[in-house]
Amino acid sequence: MILTGSIEPSMIIESFFVIMALLMFRNIITKVIIKLIRRFSDKYGFKNIVLIAESVERNISNFIVYSAIYFGLSVFPFNPSILLFINRLYRILVIVTVTQVSLKVVTVYSEVLNNNYLKNTQNEKAQATKTVFPIMSKLIKAVIIIIAVVAIAVEFNFRQLSSVMAGLGIGGAALALASQDIIKNFFGGFVILAEKSFNVGDWVKIDTFEGTVEELGLRSTKIRTIDKELVIVPNSRFADREIINYSIRENRRVSFVLGISYKTSSDKLKAVIDSIKNVLDSHPMVKEDSALVKFTNFGAGSFEISVQYLTITADYGAYMEIKNNINFKIIDIFNGEDIEFAFPGMNIYMN
Repeated sequence: MILTGSIEPSMIIESFFVIMALLMFRNIITKVIIKLIRRFSDKYGFKNIVLIAESVERNISNFIVYSAIYFGLSVFPFNPSILLFINRLYRILVIVTVTQVSLKVVTVYSEVLNNNYLKNTQNEKAQATKTVFPIMSKLIKAVIIIIAVVAIAVEFNFRQLSSVMAGLGIGGAALALASQDIIKNFFGGFVILAEKSFNVGDWVKIDTFEGTVEELGLRSTKIRTIDKELVIVPNSRFADREIINYSIRENRRVSFVLGISYKTSSDKLKAVIDSIKNVLDSHPMVKEDSALVKFTNFGAGSFEISVQYLTITADYGAYMEIKNNINFKIIDIFNGEDIEFAFPGMNIYMN
């Protein structure tokens, strides 16, 4: 028997009014709750609480619907087993709602942190936080989901799941073997965090991939190359390969060879070397005492001058601008001394 007694008309009316009252006023109740939270946040200066409350508005509204149906059904004289099922189902819906709200709180707080704090702060601590927080956010969400699953399992009598857990244990070895790469990638991410190999926003190179780190996840790292291609690199590759982090260095090296025509006299050659050296030594963006300009070789078709220097910035855009500026000054020096650059070629002498 589903019922322990007969259903009276008054029960139906009472259930109907309970359900309709909560459904009709659920939007009002939700708005009142949000308004109270907004007043509380304005009073105590908790601006982020308003954003969180607005993000869970639909969840609150849905919970009122669940409650309306539950309280409406509780009026009827169901037998103990049916009543136990209804109570258990309602508690599960409460767990699901709390889980959804908790996940949204973590998501909203992550976005607030990224938009307000991290974008307005460029120090090392902020960059480290920008790297760690997305991973911590995912871990927190995973913990919340695990707790919710355990809580629901308890509602269905956890002891009855022992046979299921035993079955999972039998396949545990096979699962572990199949998930070796996942585990390696997972711990590879923690190795990156522990050693502080790089942060989000750093310019790195691994194997043939070079670019800006966009996201560090539990399984992989996303790198945006200079060609705007998105490369997804498994974290395990960072554990057994060399990583070059260009962002943590203070300088960038410039090194090239100038070819000068063999028609050039030794006096002019010395003058060009001295002029280039003076340009580098006086340039504000060139590291002091790092400039090296030497006549190094008699090439196949030219005198070869080696030019080397360090910039005082590691930023790629600034680095390219410095090279651009100095290269134009070298052209001006050559034009001023009336010296020709050597072109690749071959001279043939015939008797």
